[in-house]
Amino acid sequence: MKKEYKDNRHSVKGLLFKTALLILPVIHILLLLMLPRMVLSRAAADFYSSRIFPVIAFPLDSLSNLFYVSLTENIIVVGSIFLLILLVFGIVSGIKTVRRKGWRPFFTSLIKVVAVLLILADTGVRIFQLMHGLNYLRTPAAGRMVTETMDHTYEDYEDTLTWAYQGMIAARYELGEDYLGVAHMQSSFPDCVDDANLLINSVSYYYDLDMSVNYVRSKPVALSRIWGYTHIAGAYDPLLGETNIKTDYIDVLHFPVTLCHEIAHAKGYARESDANTIAVISCILSDRADFRYAGYYYIFINLYGTVRDYAEHEGRELPEYTSYPAFEMVRRDMIAFNDNYHIYETGVIADLIAEFSEDANNAFLEANGQEGGTDTYVVPSNFYVDYFCERIQVTDNEDNP
Repeated sequence: MKKEYKDNRHSVKGLLFKTALLILPVIHILLLLMLPRMVLSRAAADFYSSRIFPVIAFPLDSLSNLFYVSLTENIIVVGSIFLLILLVFGIVSGIKTVRRKGWRPFFTSLIKVVAVLLILADTGVRIFQLMHGLNYLRTPAAGRMVTETMDHTYEDYEDTLTWAYQGMIAARYELGEDYLGVAHMQSSFPDCVDDANLLINSVSYYYDLDMSVNYVRSKPVALSRIWGYTHIAGAYDPLLGETNIKTDYIDVLHFPVTLCHEIAHAKGYARESDANTIAVISCILSDRADFRYAGYYYIFINLYGTVRDYAEHEGRELPEYTSYPAFEMVRRDMIAFNDNYHIYETGVIADLIAEFSEDANNAFLEANGQEGGTDTYVVPSNFYVDYFCERIQVTDNEDNP
């Protein structure tokens, strides 16, 4: 009896010891996530992102490029079914173990399962940091595109808005229309991906952004109609080096910027503001009218409210761009996009999915040091004014002394 008591006591102690050991990999995972931000300098991060990251990313990029379907999507769909079956099997096995052998063997088995999950999580965090996490720490793209920021007058803001409006309208005139007067992309999805890769490589070289030159084959998501309820148009999977794009409705107003945004992530810029900055500037510099249209539209829409408020504050009269006859072309495209977007606003469940997706994305971004979460998708409006004054206006003045 005494020996049995001692055996039970040693067994419990062994169980507690094994449980305590699980804390070590948890601490290790947290250190992997936190230490780089604490000890890695900006110069070291720039060196990693420009020199080491492209080499590390090459195998995953090459593997992803072999497939024309989304590996991420297939793993999520098949994996979810597999995990559900595995969960049911685990619950049934756990109940049988408790009935036949008691609680100790059950907890021993549970500890082994948790240990395997922690090993997988540790591996995932390592890959994430190498493929994405460390790129959060590099020099912002805006600082390389614009060498100095300054206070701007109202005239600077209005001139920038006018430049964006004129570029948007000029590009829109080059696009064909369907029978409803709505413009569409000029080529197929694969051609858009090829052009976006070449475009971003050119912009990276021109502005010395030090991005990876690895080709990134963006993937259309087969279940885009279902994915649309999350209100996410694109996603980069750093564990596979794969960019995924929602393609149930490829609208000319947003698709080019979304495509370039995700490719910018895969080429080494993790912050959302950086990816958007690169995407928008790449689009307006494109030879393709549909890409230029989306880029200038993004600038115009994001800058219009700021300039309108500035005009009211200064007592100025802002030109009624949205009342101009030429803007009716743009308005038709906006209405077509909104009609499609409203499909995903059809009830409580849709709202819950969208809210959960927003909260999860917000938590992910803030966990990676992006204060403001999903608000960081919006590039500060003064950047476009800085860019216009330094890169466009100055160039025009030099060409026309």
